Amino acid sequence: MHHICRRYLGCMRLSGRRWVSGQVRYVAPAVVLVAVGVGAGVPAMSGASSPPSLPTLSVQQLVADVAQARAPELSGTLTWAPDLGLSGLSTLEKELGGTSIGSSSGGGFNPLTLLTGPYEVKVWLGGPKEEHLALITGPDSEVDLVRNANQAWLWDSTTQRVEHFIGPATSPSASSPSSGSGAVVTPQQVAANILQNLSATTSVTEGEPLYVAGQPAYQLVLTPKEATTVSDISIAVGSSGPLLGVPLQVAVNAKGANAPALEFGFTGSLNLGAPASSEFTFVAPPGSTVVTHDIGSVPSQPQGLGWLPTSLGKSGTGWATVLHGKSSQLAGTTGQALFGAVATQVDVGGQQARLFTSYLLNVLVMPDGQFYAGFVAPSVLEATASKGA
Repeated sequence: MHHICRRYLGCMRLSGRRWVSGQVRYVAPAVVLVAVGVGAGVPAMSGASSPPSLPTLSVQQLVADVAQARAPELSGTLTWAPDLGLSGLSTLEKELGGTSIGSSSGGGFNPLTLLTGPYEVKVWLGGPKEEHLALITGPDSEVDLVRNANQAWLWDSTTQRVEHFIGPATSPSASSPSSGSGAVVTPQQVAANILQNLSATTSVTEGEPLYVAGQPAYQLVLTPKEATTVSDISIAVGSSGPLLGVPLQVAVNAKGANAPALEFGFTGSLNLGAPASSEFTFVAPPGSTVVTHDIGSVPSQPQGLGWLPTSLGKSGTGWATVLHGKSSQLAGTTGQALFGAVATQVDVGGQQARLFTSYLLNVLVMPDGQFYAGFVAPSVLEATASKGA
């Protein structure tokens, strides 16, 4: 194989059910909050000098096309380029886990570096059951993910470690883009998760058509009606052929920012048609360590990431949703010191908490390790913490 090997990915196919019920008001704040560390893409990547001329479609029809889209067969390049207005992340990356997911030893790719970007992801899609992504993490390193039916592999070239996942005999339903691992790693999956959570807190309109990786596309624009840090979310939707209804880019724009806060989408050109079958066949490289997991027995908290909470709660609704949890490793003086480079100290009910801010996501960490996060103003987090939610 010309690429270093691979990891788990959920199905690409969007749900077949229709999301249109006479209204054109939608939202997915909770899902976007979970997906914020994974990605979104933007029309600014397309680079076309003038928009394509496309037949007029209603918002309802565009959403229906997305709902009915099938997983395409193609190969191409995705670009992930966040601009969250963060600083001091290198210190936080080191303190919160310089290890690859599933590994207890250092030196692996740290997912927190995705917040600094940009990154390229080479992608090969063979329909709903075959996927291969290669995240380029350096001049001579990458993290590869491959899924073939009910088996998947994750390979980190810097640690020479393979995580082999075996699912049930019948692979997860292709009707759920977040089934299986729950990963959200392509524009189609991100868009599907957003559109599956519809409510009256967001309006959906059509933006100007654009080109994405040389392909003409419509544009859906989701605008929150509630107080939130999110200005709007743009979804570029393929207009014809095997790309009909397939989201090719997703954009998350923040209020007050001059550029998209999160960009994730196809760039360059797309090669339509089935990739070579070898792209979905994994052979562990010589000298690598292979660790096999049954999907049902995968630890809920990977080694090396003990600072993560074991569970999350939720307060508020819509775009005002605040996720909260508790991590013992974020408690006390040592825990608070972790955020010294990226957070400010604030008084919350007489307690000295740490406030982490960005264009989109704000996080408040209390001295006991309790934290609150959301696409809301810091004052909302402080009010929630004061209530003890």
